[in-house]
Amino acid sequence: MAKRKIIINKVAKWNDLSSWNFIIFLTLAFILLVVVLTAMKKVSLDLRSRAGLSCPQLTLPRAEDCTGGWTYKRDGNGCLAFFCEVKETVTPSKSPLKK
Repeated sequence: MAKRKIIINKVAKWNDLSSWNFIIFLTLAFILLVVVLTAMKKVSLDLRSRAGLSCPQLTLPRAEDCTGGWTYKRDGNGCLAFFCEVKETVTPSKSPLKK
């Protein structure tokens, strides 16, 4: 009579590896979910600020309040705002008169 081969060990190894595959899949899926949610949080904030939904209402500044002049540009949040730019005036220095 021929000896029977025992296949139980190979099946047990395969079941053990397949469970680890599922754990690795769940871990990678969770990491991907965190990355996507973080990226979407930044996008939604950016889109809201560009649409003007989270920005304050602008009022025109007075010209007397800024000697250099007002500049209309975006601030750190992406909202449009007026910024006072102080321009330095160069005063000519007095040169001593030669006699």
